[in-house]
Amino acid sequence: MKAFDVIIIGAGPAGVSCAVRCRELRLHALVLEQGVVANTIADYHEGKKMFGVAGFFQGSPDELVEFYRRDLVRSQVDVRLGERVVSVKRMGKYLEVGTEKGVFRSLAVLVAVGIQGVARKLGVAGEDGENVHYAPDNLKKYRGRSVLVVGGGDVAIEAAVSLCSFGAKVVLSYRKDEFFRVKELNLEQLSKSSVDVRFSSNVAEFKGKKAVLRGAGGSLDEVLVDDVFVLAGTVRDTKFLLDIGLKVGGDLNIDYDEETLETTVPGIFVAGDVTREKQKLIMPAMYQGFIAASCVLGYTAKVKCK
Repeated sequence: MKAFDVIIIGAGPAGVSCAVRCRELRLHALVLEQGVVANTIADYHEGKKMFGVAGFFQGSPDELVEFYRRDLVRSQVDVRLGERVVSVKRMGKYLEVGTEKGVFRSLAVLVAVGIQGVARKLGVAGEDGENVHYAPDNLKKYRGRSVLVVGGGDVAIEAAVSLCSFGAKVVLSYRKDEFFRVKELNLEQLSKSSVDVRFSSNVAEFKGKKAVLRGAGGSLDEVLVDDVFVLAGTVRDTKFLLDIGLKVGGDLNIDYDEETLETTVPGIFVAGDVTREKQKLIMPAMYQGFIAASCVLGYTAKVKCK
């Protein structure tokens, strides 16, 4: 079986950055991605703007995804799409990475899968209705419709503003009395939109085309809605990380060395949103991927000398 120097799980910002840097360091890398290149970014809703990415000031997600694709082609990195990793096992000095299609071998593995999670539900009656969604899609098709967006983070605000710009009548429900840790530009765009913001409100239940909101004082208000987007974050799913032998703490973070990015499993490294980095942004993820390549180089050099 052919052996690579490193197998990179995930073709997001961290994975792409590491792969390209590995090519520069003359490391033979293989990238395994269960979806497409920059899968999360590729799924961003239409109208979303990119923040904090050098060279892409308020650019579109599609532009950034295409940039990553071109960079991988230019650097001639071996990328296999549609390869969902299900196992990582130690076989002597090698690590065998199993996917649903086959098995690959390498000296090191970089886990750059981003945040694995499932949409957080509200736990209220009626939220499994056909008009309740948990991720933004083609927002243009909601033109002329009444839409309730639940959540107070950047994703919820961006979706509400975009829906409004596409001609929807939007109500944004947030459980707190003000927004926290959201981008200033998003707040500016929200203030200029016609989005009806309902602070200190929680969804009590969904009744067909009605959403019942409970206010701070316990008052109930029925809102007519054609569609609902529950964008209240995700619940982190650590099953994959545990399945491949990584140590995950009570805070759901992986145990790894902050300097070398190596986990408690020798030869397995981490980078990007899956780490303890508080800023879950593209540029920090790319930086970690770049650094991880050098860490992998040091590790594989030692293994080859044994």
